Amino acid sequence: MMISRGASMNRLFSSVSCQSSKRRVGLVTARSKSSSAAATANKCPITGAGGDADNGQVKLCTVPKLPILGSIIPQYSGVDKFDLSKTYDWWYSNHSKFGDFISIGLPGTGKGIYGTTYIMTDPNEYMKVLRKEGQHPFGAVMTEWPFIKYYEDGGDQPGCSAGMALFSQGESWQRIRRFMQTDLLSPDAAKGYVPGMIKACQTASQGAPLHAKNINGYTAQCSFDMFSSIVFGEFPGLAGRGKKEEQDEMFCTSSIAALELIIPMMADPTERIQHKLGFKSKTYSTFEANFTIARKIASQKIENFKERKANGELQNDFEKNSYASLAIDRYLSSLGEEGALQEDEVGELIMVALVAALDTTSAMLNWCIVHLAMNPHVQEALFEEISSNVTEEGDLTADYFSSKSKSAYLNALLRENHRITPPIALNLLKENVTDEVVIHDVTLPKQSIVMLDTRSLGMNPDVVEDPDTFDPKRWFDEENVKGRKGTPAEALDHPLYKEPFSAGARKCPGSRVANYEAKTMLSQLVLDWKISLAPDGNKIQSWRDVPYFNGLTVQPTVPELSFEKRQ
Repeated sequence: MMISRGASMNRLFSSVSCQSSKRRVGLVTARSKSSSAAATANKCPITGAGGDADNGQVKLCTVPKLPILGSIIPQYSGVDKFDLSKTYDWWYSNHSKFGDFISIGLPGTGKGIYGTTYIMTDPNEYMKVLRKEGQHPFGAVMTEWPFIKYYEDGGDQPGCSAGMALFSQGESWQRIRRFMQTDLLSPDAAKGYVPGMIKACQTASQGAPLHAKNINGYTAQCSFDMFSSIVFGEFPGLAGRGKKEEQDEMFCTSSIAALELIIPMMADPTERIQHKLGFKSKTYSTFEANFTIARKIASQKIENFKERKANGELQNDFEKNSYASLAIDRYLSSLGEEGALQEDEVGELIMVALVAALDTTSAMLNWCIVHLAMNPHVQEALFEEISSNVTEEGDLTADYFSSKSKSAYLNALLRENHRITPPIALNLLKENVTDEVVIHDVTLPKQSIVMLDTRSLGMNPDVVEDPDTFDPKRWFDEENVKGRKGTPAEALDHPLYKEPFSAGARKCPGSRVANYEAKTMLSQLVLDWKISLAPDGNKIQSWRDVPYFNGLTVQPTVPELSFEKRQ
């Protein structure tokens, strides 16, 4: 049935509502420290309803939704057209139009025929959702249907049971997750891999000038080199100047080619419909082919490592204390125990970790490199901190990265990058699994999909001065931090706003390792090189001039760079 523009607009006027009475789902008032600007933002952009000061209370704004299509039709819902090359702007626009607490239809992500999803900006309110995660929490990966389909189609093939469990919920997930995060997530375990990372980064940094025109490919290779040092204790030097193994290059290329299709498939209604009908689209087939190539290469590397370990051929402490070596030891020691993993499951977990490590780490590196190249004074301040914390031989140390006081500026730089250009636009997506939850005086049903928008507040000029300016001193300067106390900006210092790795029981198991990877690679690059935009890059005046695309992560197209060797 066709709906005329006039009819759809009439429906829009009558449907968009920011309710003010305290009722169950859908209608609301709540307590919040909102500024008058934030209150104005809570007004419905169509009717003007809601959002009045009302003692600073935040109100739920209900964005119009259609069955199956949710709120993705701009003429009906009032949201901007969804564009994966403007993801940051799309989320910020929703926040500006509808406010700090909204109900929106996101098909493929939200619940029910409308795809109902609740989005908020208050981290303290969001903590209520985390407290209702329960023993078997919901994970954002459970919405990534391309992976789920891949493993379902794999059936009884080796490793597929572990893959399915990773993207599931319940005891099967808990069993797999517990094994995967051991020797990876704890602070001591993550720090133990840093010496290997430093060695990998020293080699990778020397190859930077060779990749000046393709930094995106370079950072993926850097991520591979670093995680290879963690997983296998090996140093392939893919990003460096030496000889490269064709299989390693193919692994990186195939992994990135597969991962960058995930969000585009999830966001495309035609892809979802074809999936529901049991058809394989051209895009899905491309994903499937590339992910299969990456799996095969990784599986072969794992088999080779297992054989060398079984034959006593591991040559040094890097290999003997690697994640794969420790995982094999744990597998062998658990044989015969109830719930013990099978050999193929262990291999699949190592493979998934290796693939996943490329994307998030490279996105963080790419954006940070862009900001450093555009802000020489920031780069020099970072260099001063790094160079004052090296050994007599000029090498980086694990202590520098683990000490908050020694690496204060580096940490501030990563925090500022996360404020402006996070690798995942909205990195917290949860369910209140165990019970209904009251958010801003609204009772959300049990198992609602709730997201925390951790970016929009930090890009609001009424909350942050010059939000487009990259300034790590916002987090480094104690006076700035104290100045946020008691203001709407105080939320920016909440732990949920600080990292791109989610939170709670389903926090990324490689989060600490990924953080160390980003810190180590950036530090080695700045220690070795003065990084700037190539001469023809002067037209880039702001990070907003850098094109980007939202695949699995938000990846910038890094402009050509120049690398000047430091003396």
